[in-house]
Order: sequence, then structure tokens, then C-alpha cells
Amino acid sequence: MITRKNFLVMGVTMFVLLFLFQFSQIMKESGNEYDVNHYAVDASLEREDTWQKSPPKDVLRKGDYVLFVGNEKSDIGKTVSWWCTYTKRELVICQSVEDCPKDASQKAEVLLLESSYVREKKDIVTLTEMARRGGVLIFCDLPEASEIKASRQWKELLGIRRVKELRQEIQGVNLFSGFLLGGQAIYLPKDEKEKRERQDLEQSTIWYETRTGCKTYMTGMISDALVKNEELPPLIWRFGLGKGKVFAVNGDFMRDCTGIGMLNAILAEIKPYDLYPVVNAQCMGVANFPGLAAENSGDMKELYSRELPAVFRDIIWPGLCSAVERSGAHLTCYLAPQFDYGDDEEPQKEQLVFYLRQLKEREAEAGLTLEYVSAGDLTQKMKADQSFFQNSGSQYRFGAAYIPPGGASYSIEKLKDYTFFQHIQTVASIYTAERPVISYLDDKTTLQSITSTGISHTYREDIRMRSLQTALGYSNIVLDMNQITWPEEEEDRWEIVSEKFSSQINTYWKAFEMLDQTSASECDRRIRNFLAMDYEDSREGDEIHVSIKDRNGDLWFILRTHGEEVVSVQGGDFKKIETDAYLIQASQDELTIQCEPEDSLYYYLP
Repeated sequence: MITRKNFLVMGVTMFVLLFLFQFSQIMKESGNEYDVNHYAVDASLEREDTWQKSPPKDVLRKGDYVLFVGNEKSDIGKTVSWWCTYTKRELVICQSVEDCPKDASQKAEVLLLESSYVREKKDIVTLTEMARRGGVLIFCDLPEASEIKASRQWKELLGIRRVKELRQEIQGVNLFSGFLLGGQAIYLPKDEKEKRERQDLEQSTIWYETRTGCKTYMTGMISDALVKNEELPPLIWRFGLGKGKVFAVNGDFMRDCTGIGMLNAILAEIKPYDLYPVVNAQCMGVANFPGLAAENSGDMKELYSRELPAVFRDIIWPGLCSAVERSGAHLTCYLAPQFDYGDDEEPQKEQLVFYLRQLKEREAEAGLTLEYVSAGDLTQKMKADQSFFQNSGSQYRFGAAYIPPGGASYSIEKLKDYTFFQHIQTVASIYTAERPVISYLDDKTTLQSITSTGISHTYREDIRMRSLQTALGYSNIVLDMNQITWPEEEEDRWEIVSEKFSSQINTYWKAFEMLDQTSASECDRRIRNFLAMDYEDSREGDEIHVSIKDRNGDLWFILRTHGEEVVSVQGGDFKKIETDAYLIQASQDELTIQCEPEDSLYYYLP
């Protein structure tokens, strides 16, 4: 039997607990400014503020430039140009070896070559002499194997003893540690499933047998157990010729943005230390999520036994939050008011409010998508979305937009005529070789290329990811939920997509978890600062001095050393990425980086 006193105590306790729970929820709701996007602020930098190259004559007069012999409009030419822009290097382009400045071997930091522009025997002789005098040559591709096989001069220049096989089947590729960031990677399928899903590298190569003294960074892998590792078909190697060095790339790695990181890796090999700016942004987004209208009800009820808003809220959102929380990402959701603008289903205001609250609680950001399934044209979509946002009374400031594949030609300035779109300052769009990874899309809007879908990660995509992390400290994973909303096959079910997404984002990006997680608008600010800044660095003893121009907030660099550790940074901070690689944060215009040898017996041999 409960006494009156005990009953009173129990009643008071229950009331206090109820009050505390209700009060905490009330405070949570009142403190959640869900209609405010704290990430979206007015940009202080525009395209006109970006770093500019000096005129060619001024560059030649100053010296210390990059010389490229090739076609500036070719795939390799674009890679070289963007690498120079990102690393703030002056670029001089020549159409032939004969046009190269006479003192290039002394004044040019490096000579990059497109092999088809080395046309005559005298060109090979000239390049050999340039290397012997101390020049650094990088062949971004190689001439035909038959040409090398028939030429003693080509073999001497490239460090090739002989052409062992004109076509050699390879089972995989070995990328050695210490070249691209992320450690060693062996691209060898374990079974037929992995081969089917991930193997997209060339499965044959020309087998060059290199000379003694060559250093190899990537090789093909063959099944012959009698072949030693150092004798495997080389794909990227270095040869010391006289006082200089010659690098050779046997493959197509320099024909897209993969080549940007490889050039950084090569420069780190030839210099006592290499310091270069990076964006330091790891972005993660979900395109076409959430949808705010109850569309495609037939498929949704058949697959999930509920309407689309309930599928998004009850099934997808909890699973997405779980995957993202483990990665620490600052999520950006590019929401879709509608998919089908021809049906009678309209977006629901309460769904918008719910997700803006959820995103705010998780320090995430809402963006907009330009994708649709059915509409007369983009204008119809924009007018309908404009009407929805006006009627909802939302004051949320959308700073980022998602452009679907094939939509890069959209005029962002024209789209900004719509009120809800006028604050868009950055656009996420799937990477293509025709466009740079990060740049300005127009005078006021930045482009941040999507580098991964989150559910596909082939061998070539992994090499590209490592290269972009090496070059820019940048990745942008965007999962497109359009396939979930409008499924076409079994693989489009959320449980299958979710499993792939969760396993990939928490596996392949682990080596770069010390880099910063950012939302799309945070990344936008970093891209603007990165493109605008300039810097100079020098070394005295154990100290590296960095002077930064046009700094607009914190900036980041990657420092690569040879057997040295960073022990302190005045004017900033640092994190270790891996052995001989550090992320340097610059909070002031002047930095002093203090280094010391990891091992007193270590000596750098350039």
C-alpha cells in the first residue's frame, strides 16, 4: 500500500521530470533558428580577385617558371595550366623544343612535355643536354613504343634499357607509398565481383625495362612469380641524367585532374621540401533530398509501404544521419520542392520546416537542386518553386545549388532573377575533364566539382581521389537521391544504396580524416580565398619562412619533406597527414615553420 507521503513524492518527481523534458524541448525549439543559414554570407571575393599569371616576357626575365612544350588546349595542356594556377606558378608555353628559351635548363623550375611535340632527332638531343645541365624534364605521355624501340636517343633520354614487350597483360597496378598522399595502394581484384565493380584501369601496357638507378613510383602487376618487384612493368618512373632528372608517365594519368596531384608529387620528389596551398575542404552532400511532395506513390508504396515524404522522413533520413555522423561531415542537402511538375502533387510547407529544423540541429546546410523529372522546361520549374517558397514564407538563404549532369550550360546569373535563387554563390556539379575541379563558373559564382557519387569507387576513381587530396586537400561526395525516388532497378532500393554509401565514405577517405569537413558554403569561402591568394617561401637552416599576399581569413598549405618533422608553426598551426607530409594552417600573413630531422642519420638525396 502506498502512503500519502510516498504518493506525494512520486507525483512531484513525475511532474519535475515531465517539466524538465518539456522545458528542454521548448528551449530546443525556441533556440533553433531553422530559417537562418549561418553558413551563407556575402562573398567578399569575386573572379576579378583571383591570382593572375605574369606576361610571358616578365616571366622569362624573372626566371623560375614552368615551361610547357605542347598544346595548351589539349587534355594535358589543360592539366598543366590548372596545376600552375593552383600552385601559383608562372607558365610559359612553347610549340616546339626549338622555341624553348636557351637558358631554360637553368631558369625553368621544370620542363613539361607532350611527346608529340618532340618531333625530330635534334629535339631529343637538345632535351638530353638540358637534362645533363641540371634541368628537370617531365614527359606527361610517351611517344609510340616502336619509335622508342628504334631510337637509341629516346632510350638514353628516358632511362630505358629496352622495350621488353609491346603489349603486356597486367592483372593490377601497384601505387607505391610516398608519392600520392594516402599510402600504398594495390589495385588488384580479389574476386570477380570486385573486378566487375571496380576494375576500370588499363589491363595491358608497354613493358619498358628501365636502367639501373631509375626510381619507380607505379608499376603494373603480372602473374609471373619469377619477376621481381623492381622488374615489373613501370608506369611512372624517374631517371637521373647528368645533373638533371627525367620523369616519364607511361599511361593516360595526365589527361585529367589526376595529373594535377601527380605533378605535385613529382615536384615533392625533386625539391628538399615542397610547400603549396590547398583548399582543405571535405564536402558531403545529398542531391534531390528531401523531396517535399508526395510523388511517385505507386512505387513508394510497393517498395516501402508508405508515401514519399514518409519514406524520406522515417527510413532514409535516420540512416543518412547515422552514416554522416560517423564520418563527421557537415552535410549539404540540395532539396527538391518537386520532381514532377505535371502532376497534382504540391510541395508541403510542413516538410520544409521539418527538414530545416533537422539540418540546423545537425549543423548541416540546405541547398537547392536544378534537377527535375518532368516539366516543360527549367523556367516552369523555377516559377513553380518560386511560388512555393513565397507562399511558405520561408526566409532561408540558400547559398549553394546542385546542377545535374548535362546542365552546366545553365546561366546562373539568369537564374538569380528568381528571389529564392538570388543568394546562390556556389554550384556543385559532377566533374568532367572539360572543366577545372574548382574555379569560378561566372564572375560571382564558384564551381566545386563533385568528385564522387558515394556509391561508386573504381580503381581509377580512387587514384583520382588521392591525387586531388594531394593537390588540393579537396573532395566533394554528392549522393543523388533521384534514383531512390524514381527507381528503375533493384540496385536503386535505399537499403542497397545506403549500404554502399556508408561503407565507402567510412573506408576510402579514412586516410584524410585530418582534413576539415565543410558544408558547400564553407567550401565556397575557402575556394575564393585559395584562388585569390599568393605567397613566397624560403628556407634558412631549420626554418621555412612563408610570406602570404591577399590573405582573406585562414589559409592552408601542404608541406612535404624528406625525413623531417614539423615541430612548431609561428603564425598558424599544423597537423601531420602522414610521414613527411603536413597540413599547415596560416592565420597570419607571415609564417615560420620549424623543422627538425626525424633521424639524425637521414640525408636527403635529390
